[in-house]
Amino acid sequence: MTVSSDSRQSSASAAIRIENALGVCGVREDTRLLAETASRARAGRALDLGTGSGYVAIHLALCGWDVDAVDVSPRALELARHNTGLNGVAPNVFRSNLFEAVSGTYDVIACNPPMRPDETEGSRLITATLRRVGVLANFLVRVTQPVVERKRLDFLKELASCARGHLAPGGRLLLVISPLEEVELPACVPGLVLKASLPVASIPGLNVTTYTFAGGAG
Repeated sequence: MTVSSDSRQSSASAAIRIENALGVCGVREDTRLLAETASRARAGRALDLGTGSGYVAIHLALCGWDVDAVDVSPRALELARHNTGLNGVAPNVFRSNLFEAVSGTYDVIACNPPMRPDETEGSRLITATLRRVGVLANFLVRVTQPVVERKRLDFLKELASCARGHLAPGGRLLLVISPLEEVELPACVPGLVLKASLPVASIPGLNVTTYTFAGGAG
């Protein structure tokens, strides 16, 4: 009997156990939607960029993907390794500041970028704590987004440009970003093509956006 991709995704999501830690963002709908969107293809090689709790890496691994999961935060890496062990999967979890320590190419690169590209271990404590309070987190997104968008576009441009060199032909780059960033980013990155956009229903102003590169990647 053939098991559909949707069935594998549903089973994976239902089975995942995640523990939290101070200074690491918890799992909300944006993280779950990012993981589900990333796994909607034949399993291949994936990069969970900024893995945090490890949820996206765990979901992909349970769906049969070969996963590298990276983060710059020691707290996040410790938690991701703990959570992967809880779920009986073994993605390759290691420290990397974006693509700094990453090698090879991937069929999908998934990233939920920080609201502040210049985050420190201290600021992550505040961000992660606020994120756990849904109503407050949504309010802060609405209030700070106009300022954040102007400051974050250069960071997203660098991220997408570097991602091109690490995507296999036909590979996908998935980002959790605002509708404005979603539209403006392709104008800043040559060859970047917007393929799909899914709104995060419970967090207004955020979409899970899928990009590819014209003429393939790599």
